[in-house]
Amino acid sequence: MADIIATYADLVEEAFIQPLRSVLIVDDQYPTWEEILNEALPADKQARHLAVRSREKEWRRNPSGPLDVIKQFRSHKPGFVIDIHDAVSGETHKSDEDELADYLHQSDLLVLDYNLEGAESGLGGLKAREILKSVLTNKHFNLIVVHTSEHDLNEVFSDCLLSLMQSCASRFDGDIDAGISKLEEKLDELVDEGLFDRKVLFEKMTMDDYLSLRRAHVSLGDAIRSFMKAEGYLADVSAWAKQAGLAGKDLKDFFYWAVQEFEKPHKKLFSEGEFEGVSWSRDPERLWFRTVRGFVAFVSKGPTDLLSELQKALEAWQPTPSRLLSAKYRHELSSIGVEAEDRTLLKRHVFAHFYKDFCSKGNPKLSDAEAERLRTAKLKSHVYSKSEAISFHIEDEVARFGERIRLADGGESGDFARFYNLDLSDEKSAESKKARAHYNSYVSTLPLKKGDDQLDSGHIFKWGGDWWVCATPACDLQPGQNTTGFVGESSEQRPFTALKLVEVKNMDDVDDQHVNSGLFCFVEPVDQLGVVICLGFQKIEKSEIVPNGKATWRTFVAEKNGLISQNKMSMIVPKFVDQKLVLEAAEAEVVAKLRYEYALNYIQKIGISVTRIGLGYS
Repeated sequence: MADIIATYADLVEEAFIQPLRSVLIVDDQYPTWEEILNEALPADKQARHLAVRSREKEWRRNPSGPLDVIKQFRSHKPGFVIDIHDAVSGETHKSDEDELADYLHQSDLLVLDYNLEGAESGLGGLKAREILKSVLTNKHFNLIVVHTSEHDLNEVFSDCLLSLMQSCASRFDGDIDAGISKLEEKLDELVDEGLFDRKVLFEKMTMDDYLSLRRAHVSLGDAIRSFMKAEGYLADVSAWAKQAGLAGKDLKDFFYWAVQEFEKPHKKLFSEGEFEGVSWSRDPERLWFRTVRGFVAFVSKGPTDLLSELQKALEAWQPTPSRLLSAKYRHELSSIGVEAEDRTLLKRHVFAHFYKDFCSKGNPKLSDAEAERLRTAKLKSHVYSKSEAISFHIEDEVARFGERIRLADGGESGDFARFYNLDLSDEKSAESKKARAHYNSYVSTLPLKKGDDQLDSGHIFKWGGDWWVCATPACDLQPGQNTTGFVGESSEQRPFTALKLVEVKNMDDVDDQHVNSGLFCFVEPVDQLGVVICLGFQKIEKSEIVPNGKATWRTFVAEKNGLISQNKMSMIVPKFVDQKLVLEAAEAEVVAKLRYEYALNYIQKIGISVTRIGLGYS
């Protein structure tokens, strides 16, 4: 029997909801294990502060609310492991948000009450916002439901969202501040003449207007240009300023003034730094935001199925097919990863030999630092092989899920592609060309690591204004290997061969013939993130490509055995100056790294170059 074609909702549930196994509920009105067990102790052994706190909680008078929520998670198949925290610790009633965030690492889902301090405190969700920020800075991707009895869910959402942002005014430079100060004097005169009222700003500018300015794709420069023409998000504010007689620089300064004034009532909400990857929806039917570390849905308290509300918010987010596949991969790795790992580890001879080799110093001439770098290189290679072996056991299930996505999308005629917010329908459009270049870079390069690294095949570096790719086999670059290309040995210096690459200045010149020739690569230099450039060892000209054409290569000597530190590498450049060999010290900037199979392609090109036969045709 053929599988029933899934809906998008089914796919979201399978990728994000089904993997959930545990939930942490943080609510100051819920019972905790500590207070329930404390109540069962003899009176003289009870912790007084726990007993007092428990008697004051709402669940004592109306247990149906917490009970309904707990039943939701208990009735789910499979049932959730449930824990409850009231965000109050010890007799001082002080919270520890960082401790709670660490505690959440053991839970898949956080249900967070917004007003943990109680309405009478006047803090308006401060503790919940601090917990939220702390959770969204840990290393895990978190699913969070902010569960609140506040009457204005939009305000709760806005306050939480602003707490992840740095205020615009805090980033204004001295010239902007000076312009605002000068404008204030003019506004004071207009107020005295009855031509201006500062309070009107909050009638002309809404929270929706402000947040529209804060979206990642909106630049402040574009917003100002629209403002000057009374267009865009702050068109009403611009028209109001013009009505008061402001124009030119005064009107531009008024834009900054309006933003600053709007932020003042919310000053205490803003963060000292900006959270990465913040996006959101203020659709009143489905409020949510996300960062690179988590997804947050907002739900009013009541007879509501929290998991269903979370799923609807996830659907409104419209995660792309790629993100669905990634979530499925994480779940499968978690589900059968231990089993797959155990199958791999049963090969005792393999791992006994690895450990013996790993612990061995190898070449006795190596210094302790060099031996440590060699062991690190071996360990990284081992981790790569082991990860590949484990992935082998789960790739079929992830592939089946990918096929379900395609079928749910209607084959080639579906519209899930719109979730990427890119129009690639025209293959000749700039967007399509950019997408292809980025894809080619993704499949052929690896991200550079922070900190120290070891020179390896495929490292692309800049020196002397030119681009080069290391084309020496990886085995010859490890510390302790025999020196190649030179007589004698060195434990500090490592010779290597690099192929010169030429940057293609106009990406429009790159066609299918070039891409598939094996002569070109696509990289995103670490100093130009978001920009993909094409490099090849032939210039793109009208003449046909010569697949085995002459390559320009040089021999360099890496210092410190090929150590790369902060993307910098010290090396020696042998060169002839005035008919004499000179060894010149130089520093190269490592900007990218090719995957090994792509690096092998260039190693092969050098092999072809050095073994070519010169014939005597005239």
